[in-house]
Amino acid sequence: MAEDVDFSALRILVIDDQDFVRTIVAKMLGQIGVPTVLEAKDGASGFDVVKAERPDLVICDIQMRPMDGFGFVRMLREDPGAASTPVILLTAHTDAAGTARAKELGVNAILAKPVLPPALKERIAAVLRR
Repeated sequence: MAEDVDFSALRILVIDDQDFVRTIVAKMLGQIGVPTVLEAKDGASGFDVVKAERPDLVICDIQMRPMDGFGFVRMLREDPGAASTPVILLTAHTDAAGTARAKELGVNAILAKPVLPPALKERIAAVLRR
């Protein structure tokens, strides 16, 4: 249950190349009690934010340019100071190959778009409990 996780002190980074998706996810995070939402437009700038801000969790789209979500996770996992940062990938297309690749890279969870606040809250709680 999400109730056993304190959302009131979380800092979550949202990475998506579409402004409206970042805005929607940021609003949902606010609705579920997350006070600090950081944003980035692509994997490379997202990695810079992780290094500078040390978020508690990253929510990242898979399909972005120039660096996609898989590239971001690979870079994150190779960095000793950031490798343990939990990542939830967002995707409009769930398939076995993408899921296997995400697992291989150490992604903590995958959420299918469109995502609703209750599902987002439960997935964040599940990832942070681990």
